Order: sequence, then C-alpha cells, then structure tokens
Amino acid sequence: NTLNYASTEISKVDMMQRDLIANVSHDLRTPLTMVKAYAEMIRDLSGNNPAKREEHLNIIIEETDRLALLVSDMLDLSKLENGNLKLNCSEMNVTAKIREIVDRYRGVSEKNGYTITFTPDEEVTVSCDIVKIEQVIYNLLNNAINYTGDDKKVFIRQINEKNYVKIEVTDTGDGISEENIKLIFDKYYRSKNHKREVVGTGLGLSIVKAVLKLHNYPYGVQSTLGEGSTFWFKIKR
Repeated sequence: NTLNYASTEISKVDMMQRDLIANVSHDLRTPLTMVKAYAEMIRDLSGNNPAKREEHLNIIIEETDRLALLVSDMLDLSKLENGNLKLNCSEMNVTAKIREIVDRYRGVSEKNGYTITFTPDEEVTVSCDIVKIEQVIYNLLNNAINYTGDDKKVFIRQINEKNYVKIEVTDTGDGISEENIKLIFDKYYRSKNHKREVVGTGLGLSIVKAVLKLHNYPYGVQSTLGEGSTFWFKIKR
C-alpha cells in the first residue's frame, strides 16, 4: 500500500509539472508574438519616425514586463491544485484596463485585418487581482481572434450591473454545440471550428476558469451554431 501510494503521488507531481510547462508555453506566446510584431514594425515602418518608434518601443517594454509577470503568475497557478494560491487584490478601473489591452492589440490586429470593438458602460472601479484578471481578458480575446468569422470582428463589452461588472467577449465564428459547451473550459479541449491556425495548447480557457473560480466570480459562455460565441464573466463591485 505504501509503495502504491508513493507511486500515485509521484505520478501526480509528474502530471502537475507537465501541466505547468504546457500552461507556461501557452500564455507566453501572446506577449512574445506582440514583441516580435512591434519589433518588425520598428524595422519596417517606424524606425525613422521618432514618435512612432517610441510608441512601439514602449509597447515592447510593457509586453516584456508582462512576460515576467506571467512567468510568476503561471508558477502561482500551479498552487491551485492544493489551494495555496492567494490573490493580490487592488483597485482597478475596469474601463481603462480593457481600453489599454485593446489598444495594445491595435497594431497587431490592424496589420492582420482584425477589428476589436470595445463598448463600455460608464467607467467603474473594482477591487480584484489586476494581473490575473488582465490575463483572463487577454486569453478571452486570443480565443475570440482564433475562432471569429471571416469578417475578423471581435467585440468586447462592459456592462455595469447592480452588484457586478459583466465583461463579454464575442466572436462571429461557427459557434459551439451544446454538448461541447460543457467541455469548453476543460484542459486541452479545443473546438474544431477555428477559422485559422490556433495559437496555443488548448489551456487558455482552463486558466480563465481557474482564475475566476479563485476570485469566486461567475463565468460562462453563450453560443449559437453558425452565429458565434460570447464568453463572459462578472467582477464583483
């Protein structure tokens, strides 16, 4: 029995290590892609324009900082298995944060023909773990970009409710069947309805789920086949 127990525990640790490596590789790709894209823009477009060059360099610096934070954050996520992860909550202007994230995507999205439209209600401030909620928004936007329709349109909405701020990220893709909606937040699950090569290992939404459960925030997805999907979560006010 002792030998079997030890073998089981070793297998658990091995699986957690593999999951962690997969998680890290998935979530490091987005800022790395942004850094590469803006570096190429400096080389090809803005090198001789001081104002544009400074703007693009600042984004590279911001994304590099986010890389460092993500590494730390992903290491923290490994603690979810045993409930040791603690939130680092502070005040966040939801509207300003989403606008900042959408602005970071603008150069890359326009270059590739995507349109990300942000429609907010009035500005609102909440208390949450800013780095982790930012990661949730990035992952939902990445998912929408991967699966949106040929029009390459993505919509993000901020809806102020009495006790919550609801964030919706909508794509115009093929949608998700009712049976697959139950699996969509599971590790490694990936819909076959993507419109282009999908970046990542299928862990982005499972990370979204883990972070939102840690905050005790409601979340979900509404989808109609042939019309697209809306992923949403609510931040307590």
